[in-house]
Amino acid sequence: MQQRHGSLESSILNALWGLEDKNIYTNSVKDIYEILAKNPDEKRAYTTLKTVMDRLVEKKVLLRYKQDKKFYYRTAYSKSEIIEKSLKIIAERYCKGDYSELINILNTMTEHELILH
Repeated sequence: MQQRHGSLESSILNALWGLEDKNIYTNSVKDIYEILAKNPDEKRAYTTLKTVMDRLVEKKVLLRYKQDKKFYYRTAYSKSEIIEKSLKIIAERYCKGDYSELINILNTMTEHELILH
């Protein structure tokens, strides 16, 4: 499982997690396209979304399955699993594996700083 995600990858994952939180698991590229199109900053070409979603399948972050003639996508990991793995990578890479250092850094940040970053 690769943990580096671009902003479009993150937007796709967040859209899918939002749908899955509502127990909606048959999500096509078109479904994600329509969700992201509601936000002008997220609007992308359908073909771009399809390419990125297929790359997330290759990275084993999304699962793709075919029903009739249509492909559907699901997340392979929950949001908390992705966050946990990402925090472990950050701790290893920047804190020499010292999780307490990472926690101390987070604790010193104000709520305002956390929201802005």
